[in-house]
Amino acid sequence: MAAVFSVVASVIVGHSYSGAAKILPPTPPQITRIDSIKKSKTKYDLQIYFSVASTGNRTSKASLISTLVSASGKRCSANVGKQSCTIRGFSKNTTVNISAKSKNVGGYGLPSSIVRYQVGSSSWTIASRAPATATKVVLRPYSEFVPSSYSSKSPAPLVIALHGYSSSAKQQESYINFKAVAEQRGFILVSPDGTVDATGNQFWNATEVCCNFFSEVDDDAYLISILDDMESKYSIDRQRIYFVGHSNGGFMSYRMACKHSDRIAAIVSLAGATFLNSSDCAAKNPVSVLQIHGTSDATILYNGGAILGKQYPSATASTAQWATFNRCSNNATPRADKLDLVTTIAGSETSITSWN
Repeated sequence: MAAVFSVVASVIVGHSYSGAAKILPPTPPQITRIDSIKKSKTKYDLQIYFSVASTGNRTSKASLISTLVSASGKRCSANVGKQSCTIRGFSKNTTVNISAKSKNVGGYGLPSSIVRYQVGSSSWTIASRAPATATKVVLRPYSEFVPSSYSSKSPAPLVIALHGYSSSAKQQESYINFKAVAEQRGFILVSPDGTVDATGNQFWNATEVCCNFFSEVDDDAYLISILDDMESKYSIDRQRIYFVGHSNGGFMSYRMACKHSDRIAAIVSLAGATFLNSSDCAAKNPVSVLQIHGTSDATILYNGGAILGKQYPSATASTAQWATFNRCSNNATPRADKLDLVTTIAGSETSITSWN
């Protein structure tokens, strides 16, 4: 029987992870909205909104100092805690190129995607995109870990772990330590890397929201080819194949469940989201879902939000959608027990809701 769980860490902020790692420059912010504010018949100010970058590359959200926004030679700056700023004095119907970059104690990070915007209008687009990649599947290298208990005589579970936008398989392993869990629990672990976009960030082409900002890559076929490759090399329990993803990797895990429910038993999404419209999810078989999300996440918002003008559902809506697919009970059931997922916070800060 498939089940859906929503695990809510009400005090987790963003995508941060504890540790004494070196602070690197932040990853690119994302421009989410632009408002034209009319000042006269021909002049406008631009109010530009953005979401600060995720912390998958070992930066700390707490270390952010400011975000600098540029629009065709003019600039504004927003200090930490602010997610918009105003650039003044643009003529109506002028086309401007807008980008943003964040700064922490490690310096400025890479700039965001460039957005092309016509002053006075409500529409805007990404200024340039790389040519679409070919649909031919090329099996890129990936990391695999086989526990010492593995025997070809006993089919083993398989977990495929997907990193977040701008992160990597190596970075994700550094803060989740999946290999130790795989050794303890006896499952085979695969950790692939996404392709690199025009800004140098690795990504997964998951939903219409996140994160194919510059190119089209058939990551469905790539990940299925990994699954096929692993099944040809090892004795895999085909009833216990799981995807676990963080942020953009969570979006991709949902996509795989939607598109390949015949191959996947369950997914875990850490701060990801499914498709906004349930009609975009073609799941034909039940897939158990575990959604873990912090209510104070400022990157992928717990209550849903938008990236580059495209909406994604809330954590609750994502899990409720899958509860419907899985024909679970209509009533979400809050559990009395809580979890302590954040060791730096006293007590059990994380609540659980389940559909069965």
